[in-house]
Amino acid sequence: MSSIILDQFNKVRGWTIKIAENLSEEIVNIQPEGFNNTIKWHIGHVITETEYFMFELSNERSNIPEQYNDYFAPGTKPSNWKGQAPSLSELITELKNQQRRVNEIQAETFNRALDQPVHGFTTTLDAASFSAIHESLHLGQIEAMQRIRMVSAK
Repeated sequence: MSSIILDQFNKVRGWTIKIAENLSEEIVNIQPEGFNNTIKWHIGHVITETEYFMFELSNERSNIPEQYNDYFAPGTKPSNWKGQAPSLSELITELKNQQRRVNEIQAETFNRALDQPVHGFTTTLDAASFSAIHESLHLGQIEAMQRIRMVSAK
């Protein structure tokens, strides 16, 4: 079962990376009217939450910069950022590094019970499955923001 989840994760992550690589730093920092965040926030949020669901919930070590939670955790938004958020190129590098680390997770880790249920998840597999769904939802937001940007540029 974990191989199915990893396949889903890799497909979605591949799409996220492909889209991110075709964006500019300028575009990812624009917050379209009607949206709470920027494309940069969505990319960083995907990294931060994947780290949480795939590593932290199963008591594995987090390997993303600490300040990512300050910028991209649930409830954060660019208008409240203090200091300089990571650049688009840094986020793309982190997307790739994280994908490699997720693929190094041992199959038996996915069967591990969580210390306590979180969001209704009881195993690492539950959390990993949601992580792939979560990323695809944010990818949809990124694509919607791109379309709005293209339409408004005409």
